[in-house]
Amino acid sequence: MGQDKEKVDEYKKEAMYEYADKFINLANELSKSDNSGSVGVALRYAAARYCAFEASLKTKNLAEDRDNQLEFYTNVFNEMLQKNLDEYIMIQSRN
Repeated sequence: MGQDKEKVDEYKKEAMYEYADKFINLANELSKSDNSGSVGVALRYAAARYCAFEASLKTKNLAEDRDNQLEFYTNVFNEMLQKNLDEYIMIQSRN
């Protein structure tokens, strides 16, 4: 059973990276004609809006669970951002 869970987890991870790459590719394409920073703001807004939608599906009482959902998504984003910042720090240090 452990190997099955690992396969499912690996599939989900691969799918997550594939989907993320699609959003990043779209953002890169939009940035070609708009370098004002609006694309990054729009991407963050879209992520927040989708997370709020996703949170609403996880509970019957979002008002009651609001703080827990906010903490969960904030922690997940913080962890992902830290990892990506560290990767870019390594890239910059090679140059």
